[in-house]
Amino acid sequence: MLNGIHHVSAFTKSAAMNRHFYTEILGLRLVKNTVNQNNTRMRHLFYGDYQGNPGTLLTFFEIKRLGRARRERDFYGTTYLAVSKGSLDFWEMRLAPHVMELRRTNAGLYFQDADSFQIQLVETDAVIEPENATRHTDIPADRQVIRILGMDWHVGDTKRLADFAEQFLELTPDPFTAFIPSESEALSRMGRGSLDHVALRVTSKAEVAKWHAKAVAAGLKIEEFVDRAYFTSLYFREPNGLMIEIASDTRGFTIDEPVEQLGETLALPPFLEDKQTEIESNLKENEK
Repeated sequence: MLNGIHHVSAFTKSAAMNRHFYTEILGLRLVKNTVNQNNTRMRHLFYGDYQGNPGTLLTFFEIKRLGRARRERDFYGTTYLAVSKGSLDFWEMRLAPHVMELRRTNAGLYFQDADSFQIQLVETDAVIEPENATRHTDIPADRQVIRILGMDWHVGDTKRLADFAEQFLELTPDPFTAFIPSESEALSRMGRGSLDHVALRVTSKAEVAKWHAKAVAAGLKIEEFVDRAYFTSLYFREPNGLMIEIASDTRGFTIDEPVEQLGETLALPPFLEDKQTEIESNLKENEK
């Protein structure tokens, strides 16, 4: 059984710019400063609530020479984030000097960051638990981002996606998961602000293994099935080609950093620790 969204992963041209916006303006906490495990020259930043809980995580891969995204046929669109009721006026004033295309919609407050990553803040009845509220920011706890609600999937064949979501993923309809017909026949191109994949939650590594067996039995092409130390991941594509990950809640980010120090230094999973000096050197070279 899937338990909602674990994280979403997108691309940024500048880790420094990205970190400033998501920690200082949006008020999320940098909970893991690491690298892309498939390309250790690429920095990978995870932002979330104070404890780095699954369901709150926005992650970004840094690619310095990344071009502009082209959103045409099959792509992930807006990501919806929950805030408490009565928060949107606060956020509109706070975000206005820092974002692109800020506007109110029937659903909430839409904006794009400097990379053109698309976000909509949505007022909900939820409130953030005190232990999950970030502490480095001037944003009051009752105005902070609470969690990821869902996102828009823009695809050429919405029926195939809907059938796949119902029959294979066993997802029930959700107001913040919209399957939107693509109007273009041109190919999309990944670029700055593109959302690479959405990761859906399960409780454990064993549950990911069950989904792997299910995907193999269904004849899906498995992109990757891997233990990332912080969580276990299974990657495959839905019928239109969008990448989906199944990720476990365990083991979590505190395997190599105490919760009080999450994100403060470059963290590497155990199988990369012997390459720490080389990886740090490559990252510094990329920053020149």
